[in-house]
Amino acid sequence: MKKKFLLLFCFLVSVSTFSQKDSVVNYLDRNYKKIKKEQATYIQTIVEKDSSWLGTVYFGSGKMKLQGSFKEKNLKTRIGVFKTFDEKGNLKSIQEYNSKGKKEGVYTYFNDNGQNITNGYFLNGKKEGVWNYLDDQENNRARIVFKKGKVLKYNLWDEKGNVLNEKLILFRKPTYKRGDEAFKSKLRQELLSDLKKEGFSTNFLVKFFINESGKIKNIQITPKLDVVFEEKIIDYFSNVEDMEPAIIANRKVKFPLKVPIILNNTKKH
Repeated sequence: MKKKFLLLFCFLVSVSTFSQKDSVVNYLDRNYKKIKKEQATYIQTIVEKDSSWLGTVYFGSGKMKLQGSFKEKNLKTRIGVFKTFDEKGNLKSIQEYNSKGKKEGVYTYFNDNGQNITNGYFLNGKKEGVWNYLDDQENNRARIVFKKGKVLKYNLWDEKGNVLNEKLILFRKPTYKRGDEAFKSKLRQELLSDLKKEGFSTNFLVKFFINESGKIKNIQITPKLDVVFEEKIIDYFSNVEDMEPAIIANRKVKFPLKVPIILNNTKKH
């Protein structure tokens, strides 16, 4: 507990230091829009550095989520190398941008074990040349050749190295088998209805992963709620069935999702 407090204290001191310089500190919601400090999901710092602006986004824990340079203070044009991290502090991706803010250069993606499992190249904002996709055991699963963002040809393999003669599915997000609207309706009729009956009216965000089998795992709730309600919400999502996992290059993969739960949509005028 003392360690967590010390980390938070150090992070707040560093943010305070940023504020005292010719820099900016913003508080952001889950969609990266500016919001009041007490309602923030992320904290962003903007610091002038070598004729550009270094933008860093932090999780509420103080760990870095995203960092890279921008041409302008309003952060419209990305330039140079951008890195993203997960909530444990592990490097997840590296992406390069040209002077016009378009993706250009090597792209690299890392799994939870720090292995480079996806790599390729962007040219003027579009995928170009050979992209390689590996699984978590570092087996080759796909080799795709792009020209100006379009697939020219591809090769697919299973985990044992056998050739797969399948139509390419480059990317498909995780979905509820009966559709997004059916999932929203299910939430309203079941979870939200029960919470309202118990007098609960706080808006919150549920973050989780859909694993390769379509199961919901690693459920987190922001902001923190009363234990009784958190347990009820986690138990509900843990037992949701009929989820289809994400697919990248014909391979089912673990994929993060965020579900905002709106119980109080009263707007102040």
